[in-house]
Amino acid sequence: MYRATTAGAIAAAREVRVMRTTVPYIRSGVGRVEDDLLRRYVVAGDLAAREELVARMRPIIRRLARRYRHTGYVEDLEQAAALGLTKALERFDPGFGTDFVRYAVPTMIGEMRRWLRDHTWAVRPPREAAETWLELLSATERLSATLGHAPTTSDLAEHLDLSVDRVTAAMEARRGRWTLSLDAPVHADAEDRTIADQLGMEDEGLRRAFDRAWLDELATMLEPLERDVMHLYFAGDMSQREIARRMGMSQMKVCRVLRRGVERLRAADQAAAA
Repeated sequence: MYRATTAGAIAAAREVRVMRTTVPYIRSGVGRVEDDLLRRYVVAGDLAAREELVARMRPIIRRLARRYRHTGYVEDLEQAAALGLTKALERFDPGFGTDFVRYAVPTMIGEMRRWLRDHTWAVRPPREAAETWLELLSATERLSATLGHAPTTSDLAEHLDLSVDRVTAAMEARRGRWTLSLDAPVHADAEDRTIADQLGMEDEGLRRAFDRAWLDELATMLEPLERDVMHLYFAGDMSQREIARRMGMSQMKVCRVLRRGVERLRAADQAAAA
């Protein structure tokens, strides 16, 4: 047993020496302890080292998430940044000659922006507008501190090296991030008047206008007498008795003319639908 253990230790030491000569120096960009943990995971696949490394990088995760604290989703963004950190660990190649933090931060930011784009819009705009709006949030905070006042659209476009039209489109798209209840008050001090009170109501006159337009379109298919009688009945809101008195005919004849005209229009409508 002792010999086997000694042999195993010798083999492990030999493997470490081989790794030191074949694997480039791995830099975490944080500290020596983190360098060692990163090396243990990248070279030997030590899962415990990976977990400890992620735990030690929590301050970086929190610092990145707080860039978007104005969204109100800091805890969710920390989870997204941690996911990005784990993905970066899986893809990291020390042969590129860069430290891990410099490699991982863009991936972590990308995960946070993806989470915001997919989870915080009541009505999702085009992807470009949503991502540009997230850039505007951070840029607005930075420029406000630098300029001493809220930045204009031109300031933001120049700072982000974007066109004014793209910035304007993103600012318009932000309206889709939130929804309002129809029962919400119109103003803070107007509790008795809600948004629903401002919405349009059913207009009976509008419906009748469509009916009249439909009749006008089909009127050419009617005989002159049918057209006159149906116009008085449907558009003039006259009764059959009133129409008969006005046109000097019996009410029975008015009824027959109406029935014949309706049947003619119904046949024309069915033919058009077919």
